[in-house]
Amino acid sequence: MRKKLRRTLAALLSAALLSGMCLTASAFTYPSAYWKLHSAWDEAVNSKNVEQTLSVAQQTYDLLTKEAICADICYNLEPKCSKASLCAEMKGDIDGAITWLKRQRTFAQWLHENEHSYIDILLNIDARMEYLEAAASPAIYSRTASGQGTLYGTPAAGTMTGESAVLTYITFQDGYSVEYWLDYNMKASDKLRQAIEGGGTIELAWNFSPESTTGVEKVLSSSADSYIAEGVKTMGGLGCTVLLRIGAEMNNWSDCDSAKYIQAFQKIAREAKRYPNIKTVFSPDNISNRNVTFADFYPGDSYVDWIGVSTYHNSNFRSQNGGTGSYSYDMANFNDAYYGTGIYDSDPLVILRPLVRFAKEHNKPMMISECGFSYRNSANGDQSAFAQDQLNKFYSYVNMIYPQVKAVFYFDNDLAGLENAYHFAGNSTLASTYRSAISKNGAYLAAGQTSADGWQELSQLDRTVNGKLQLATYASFPGSASTTVKYYVDGKLASTSSTAPFYFELDTTTLGGGRHMVHAVATSGQFSRTTVTYNITAPAAPTITTNGGAEVSSWAKDLVNQAEANRLVPETLEGTNLTGNINRAGFASVAVRLYEAMSGETAQMGDNPFSDTVNPDVLKAYHLGIVSGMTPTTFQPGALVTREQASLMLSKVYANLGGEIPQADGTAFADNSSISDWAMDAVAFMSSKGIVNGVGDNKFSPKGNATCEQALIISLAMFQKLK
Repeated sequence: MRKKLRRTLAALLSAALLSGMCLTASAFTYPSAYWKLHSAWDEAVNSKNVEQTLSVAQQTYDLLTKEAICADICYNLEPKCSKASLCAEMKGDIDGAITWLKRQRTFAQWLHENEHSYIDILLNIDARMEYLEAAASPAIYSRTASGQGTLYGTPAAGTMTGESAVLTYITFQDGYSVEYWLDYNMKASDKLRQAIEGGGTIELAWNFSPESTTGVEKVLSSSADSYIAEGVKTMGGLGCTVLLRIGAEMNNWSDCDSAKYIQAFQKIAREAKRYPNIKTVFSPDNISNRNVTFADFYPGDSYVDWIGVSTYHNSNFRSQNGGTGSYSYDMANFNDAYYGTGIYDSDPLVILRPLVRFAKEHNKPMMISECGFSYRNSANGDQSAFAQDQLNKFYSYVNMIYPQVKAVFYFDNDLAGLENAYHFAGNSTLASTYRSAISKNGAYLAAGQTSADGWQELSQLDRTVNGKLQLATYASFPGSASTTVKYYVDGKLASTSSTAPFYFELDTTTLGGGRHMVHAVATSGQFSRTTVTYNITAPAAPTITTNGGAEVSSWAKDLVNQAEANRLVPETLEGTNLTGNINRAGFASVAVRLYEAMSGETAQMGDNPFSDTVNPDVLKAYHLGIVSGMTPTTFQPGALVTREQASLMLSKVYANLGGEIPQADGTAFADNSSISDWAMDAVAFMSSKGIVNGVGDNKFSPKGNATCEQALIISLAMFQKLK
C-alpha cells in the first residue's frame, strides 16, 4: 500500500506556477484595442464577475490570436484561458470549460517548448480534461449475459468470504522463502488455502524492499537468482492461477530508476513465463510522482500479462492538498484534478482513465490490484458517508464503464499505524455497501462461479429485446452536489433515480412491438447533460383471434371476447390487430361505447370545434366532456394515448354518469412520483377499484402507451365493477 503523502511533494511548486505569468518586456507591440480590454479584465477579476470574465477573455483571445504567436501572447492568454475555463465550469457550461482548457493547453505547451518548463501546468490541464470529458459524456449501460464475469476478492487476513479471488503479500528476500510464507499464510487463512487447493485465483503481491532503486538492485543482484527461481517454481506448482504483482506502485516511490525497474521486472517475468498458471502483473499507482509517468516503467508487452493499479480515496486528502470541494472564483490552481481531490473527488473512476486507455492500447486485461475508501482518519475523524458513496460508485461502475477490468481487490486489512481505516470489520455499513454493490451489479464472480452477467453501453445492443432490460447510467460531474438521473422512453419520463448507478428496469413488453427511443438526463448542481438517444427494438406480441375476428395477445383473448359480448368494441376496431398502441380517436370510440353501455343511452354529437377531424365518436366524447382538444381548434386524432391519459378519460365516463372521483395524495405504485398531478386522482381511483393494474414490479408506467387491447380490457373492468 502506498504512502499518500508522497503526492504532496510537488504540489507547492505547481501552485505558484499556476497563478499565471506576468507580462515581460519584449519587441511585441500590443494592438491599441488591447488596452481597453486589459482594464476591463482587471475590473472583471477584481469584481469576481463570471460573465464579464468570460466576455473579456473571449474578446482578448479573438484580438490577440490574429497576431503571430509569441511569448507575450502566450503569457497573456494562458492564465486568461485558465480563468475562463473555471468560470465556464462554475456556470455548468462543460463544453465551454473544455474549449477554454484546450486553448490554455495550446499556450502552455508553446511556453513549455520555447520558454521554460510548464510541466506542472500541463499535467494539471490534462488531469482536469479527464474530468470534464467524463462529465460531457454520460452514457446508459445495459446488463447482458457475457459469460465471463469479474473476479473479486480481499486479502487473506480480511473478513469477507465467498469471493472468487484472494490477495496475499510476500516481501522480496525478507529472510524467508516464498514457500515458507505461502505455507504460513495458508495455515492462517482458510480462504487462501481453499483458493489454492481448489484451483481458484490468488493475487500474490511480491513487494520490493525497500521500495526504491535500492530494492530494485536487490532483485537484479545475482545473489537473488536462486531465491527468484525457487520462489517462482513454488508458485508454478500451485494448483491455482497466480496473478503475480511485481514491485507495485513504483511510479510513486520517492526514488526509482525506471530503467533498472524494467530490468528487474523482466528478470522475474522471464522465470515466471515457464509456468502457465502464473500471470505477471505490472501494477503502478493511480497517481504518479509528478516527475514520472507510469509508462516510464512499463517492461514491455512480452513480459506483462495483466495491467493493475492501486487506487485509494480519502476525503481528508483534500485538506492536505488545499482543496475544499466547493467552487470559488479565486481558485488559483487545479492540483485537485491531478490528485482526484477537492472539486474532483466525487468520482473515484476518472483518475483511472489514462491507465485504462493504456491497457486497451496494449491489449491487456486489467485488474484493480488494491483499492480502499477510508471511513476514518486521525485528522478529520469520521468519513463514513464519503467512503460508502465512493465504494458504491466504484464497485457499481468499474467493470461497467471499463470492460477491460477483469478483477478487483479491496484492501480489507486492519494494520496498526495506518492513518486511514479501510477494513470492513471496523464499519459494518461499509461492509454492507460492498456486498450490496457487488450483488446488484451482477457481473462479479462468487467463489466457484465460472460465469456471470456483464455490462455494455446500450448502443451495442443490436438485438430485439423481449422482456425486462436492466439499465444503469454513468454520469460524472465535478463538485459535491448530488446527482439525479431521469430516463425517458419515446420522449416521455419513465423513471427518476437519485442513487448511483441510477438503475432502471425497462419492461419492453409494455412498449408494443417495434423500435423505441431511450435517453437519460443527468443533473447535478449547475450541471445538466443528456445522453445520446439509444434505439431498442421490442418484439410484437404473438397474437390469436377473438370471437369477433380481432387479433389479440394470448393473455387478452378471453377478456376481449367478453368486451365484444358486451358491445364495448367499436366498429373501427372489430377484426383488427389490437396489440398495437391506441390513438386518441380510437380511445374516444372506446370511451363512447363504454358510456353507452353503462348509461343505456345513445351519445349525441355536438358542434365540431376541430379542424383536423370529423370523427363522430370524437365529437360525441367531446360533447360529453370525456376528451378535450390538444389546442382550441385541433384534436390530433392520431396521437397515442398513455396509460395515465387512459385512466383519466375513463374516469370522466364514470363522473359523467354521476360517479365521484375522490381526491388522492398518491398511489401505492413504486413509480408513483412519475404519475402526473392531473392524473393522480384518476389513477388512484381506478387502481383502488381494481380497474387498472401495474405492469410489473408494482409499477404503473404512467407514460407508457396504452394498447388497443389494454383499452378494451380496462373498459370491460370498469363496466363490470361500476355499472
